[in-house]
Parts: sequence; C-alpha cells; structure tokens
Amino acid sequence: MVAQIALALALAIAVFFSDRFWGAPVSEFDRWAAGLLTAGLNGGMVLAFGPVPFWYFPIVAMLSVVSVVDRAHHIIPNRWVLGLGGCALWARASSGAWQASVGVALIVLAFFLAVHFVTQGGLGMGDVKLSGVVALALGYPATVTAIVTGLWAAGLYAVFLLVRHRSHRPKTLPLGPFLALGGLVGLVELLH
Repeated sequence: MVAQIALALALAIAVFFSDRFWGAPVSEFDRWAAGLLTAGLNGGMVLAFGPVPFWYFPIVAMLSVVSVVDRAHHIIPNRWVLGLGGCALWARASSGAWQASVGVALIVLAFFLAVHFVTQGGLGMGDVKLSGVVALALGYPATVTAIVTGLWAAGLYAVFLLVRHRSHRPKTLPLGPFLALGGLVGLVELLH
C-alpha cells in the first residue's frame, strides 16, 4: 500500500510539472488543481479500497488533466485521449475482457457521435472520443454507471447555471470534467 501511495504522489508531481505537454496554456491554479486531483483521487482510492490495479493510476492522472484543460479551454487534447486509450487497452488486456470492452466502446462512440451530428457540433469531438476511451477502460456494466453519472452531473450543473445566470445564460458547458467524474465513479465500481 505504501508503494501505491508513493506512486500516487509521484504521478501528482509529474502532472504538476508536465503542463507544457497539456496541449493548452494553463494557469498555476490549473497545475495545482490537476496535481492535487491526481494525488487525492489516487491516494484516496488506495486508502479506501486497499491495493488497486496499477493501470488505475495513470487513468486517474489523465482524467484529472483532461478535466482541468477542458474546464479552462473547452478542448480535450488528442494526446490525452490517446494516452487514455493506451491505458484502457492495458487495463482490458490485463483483465482478459478486451473484446467486450471494445464492443461497449463502439456502442458508446456511436451514440455520442450521433449526438454530435444531431446537435451540429454542440457536443465536441473531444467529448465523443473521451466517452469511447472511458468505455473501453471500464467495460460493461461500469460504463453505464460512468456515462449516466457524467450526464446527470452535467445536467444538474447546467440547471444550476441557468438558475444562477438568468439574465445572461452561458452558451457552452465543458462535458469533459463530467465524463471524467463518471469515469472515476466507474473505476470505483470496478473495485467493488
């Protein structure tokens, strides 16, 4: 357990100092937010559930960075989606259930891609790719939990923004942080 806590802290430090690779200019607050999210979420999972699979750690770190960048700039850099995809393949290969996970990921990708086209770009392609990669990492049924949690959280936040800003409503809402939240909930579900 000590080794995994040390890994969580090492990844948090790596996230903090890797901001030049994030794909967007970030503030000092963003660096601290991503680093603390990485340390807190990874360390919290180890403390709450005991030893966790090692592939959890980079997935949580990358979801933290994606959340911070998308919140600040409304983009999800492809390099992070590709990194998450690599970790997702590692996760599924180590569990032996990669075929089912690929099927679930394709279904989720098709759904979010349809939403992207129906809304005429209202849902960004970064969100589409992120949803597919999260589905690939989690498999079934954790993907259902992750997607439902992320969309509900985004919906509740949108209602909050509408009530709070009645005179001038925000036009866009970054979905990446909410998909990442759903992905974290899905990871916790896999631990049970």
